[in-house]
Amino acid sequence: MNDFHKFYKDKRFYVPVLVLIIFEILLQLGFYKPFLKKNSYAANVNRIANHVIKMSKVHDPDILVLGTSVAYQGLSVTMLNDKLKTKGLKLQSIAVPGSELITQQQVFEEVIPHFKKPKLLLHVVEVTMPWVAQENLMLPTLAMIAEFDRVDAIRKIYQQDYDLIEYPTSMNIYNFKDNWKKFMDSFSLKVEDISYILIRSIAYRRDMREFIISPGPRFRYMFKHYYTEPNLDIPDYENEYTEKISSYFPIQDLDDCKVKTGPANTDPIPPDSSPEHKKALFDTCSLALVTTVEANETYRTQLYFKRLKLLYDEIQKHGIKTVVVMAPYSSLLSHLGGKERLAFWAKKLEEMNIPLVNLQFITHGKNNGDYYYDLIHLNKHGKELFSNELNNVLLENVDTWVKK
Repeated sequence: MNDFHKFYKDKRFYVPVLVLIIFEILLQLGFYKPFLKKNSYAANVNRIANHVIKMSKVHDPDILVLGTSVAYQGLSVTMLNDKLKTKGLKLQSIAVPGSELITQQQVFEEVIPHFKKPKLLLHVVEVTMPWVAQENLMLPTLAMIAEFDRVDAIRKIYQQDYDLIEYPTSMNIYNFKDNWKKFMDSFSLKVEDISYILIRSIAYRRDMREFIISPGPRFRYMFKHYYTEPNLDIPDYENEYTEKISSYFPIQDLDDCKVKTGPANTDPIPPDSSPEHKKALFDTCSLALVTTVEANETYRTQLYFKRLKLLYDEIQKHGIKTVVVMAPYSSLLSHLGGKERLAFWAKKLEEMNIPLVNLQFITHGKNNGDYYYDLIHLNKHGKELFSNELNNVLLENVDTWVKK
């Protein structure tokens, strides 16, 4: 015991402790944010929010676009603004790739104080979303919500039922030690999630490890992003991908897609494709094969629409009207977007008094594969079609939706 007292009374013990505390404080103050790995989830959500806020000084939007990578890559802010000029309106996108509803709400709340006049929000969704809603927090979501108000993020986690613990159903009532271990195993995941959100040195540990191993690319990107080639355009991003599914024509179905794009396939990559494109096709085909086709109400759909209502209620507090836009999808996913699912969506949105614009089928009946980079994301050609179709809808309805 005397040795223990000597140990913690030794001033040398406090030097590393003090260094760690100072380091954590610097991380909490945002010192490391510029060094985040390019296109990581944390870097993306920071870059998009910061760019939109910076541009608000010269481009204060009347209309916002919210959504995932489907909206981020699938819509052209430039094209939409060109047509909306005739109505004296401006549009900006706050869509974030890989974002769940909790992230989208965090981003909305982060940027909205910097705008003066938003009147309309277009929420771009995919028909499959309610049936694949996450019950537990995934690492991409943790990484993104931890970049904003972290105390509020924890509150939202519980508010949106991410905190539900699945208690073991087969407990031995005579074995307290076994029961306690099972309980703590299930609960410890939540403690880890909260620690990830609150403690920057935990959240950034993997990113910092990569930075230490290879700092050169980070410094080059920082110098380019902040000094030599800063983004001065209104949108954060414009999709210029020309690769298309039809490069691998004919793809008969999802299994055929996996065969033609899988790593075991040694056929030459088409000249208008690339290894990254081929892998994206394989990944989205593999994902589609294991995606549920059910169209009835489930626990996941209940979670999704509860979270959706929380998001729309927050938007409405700011006097902004929400319109849901159903995004187009590849014909290879036709089995996932049936009439039953669309009717389910329509019913739920009607209960919330939210208009629905269905643009699911704008690429069907045409050379469908020419419009898609992979099964989920549009390419440049598809982006132009989706943007033109949405422009037509906006020009016809915006005077009703946006009341000056």
